[in-house]
Amino acid sequence: MKLRIIFFFFISLFFLSSCSLFNKDSFEGKWELKLNGDLTEIFEFDISANNDFSFSKDVFFQGNTYGVTIKGNVTKDGKLLADLFALGQKMGIVEGALTYENGTGKWDASYARGNWSAVKK
Repeated sequence: MKLRIIFFFFISLFFLSSCSLFNKDSFEGKWELKLNGDLTEIFEFDISANNDFSFSKDVFFQGNTYGVTIKGNVTKDGKLLADLFALGQKMGIVEGALTYENGTGKWDASYARGNWSAVKK
């Protein structure tokens, strides 16, 4: 009898934990960002539990390689705002909107600009 009660408890717990009421929707996790426009590049990055992110990559642009860092956050309502750094200096911004699955927006880095799209992995 104890075994049945324990089995029933674990089955109930499994179904309750998979219920959408107990799953927290969030931006936290792994994302892929695709820049398009004057520069085409793909970045993979993580958004933290407090909706901050920072990631870097060497990017080839107009015959030179630049260390690019994008650092910012996402508001609770999905607005994304980030600074774009190259060679350690702020060169532009990345802004747009995210849902819990994807997002789009614009980027502007002084001499280059375009659109971006993102997908949660």
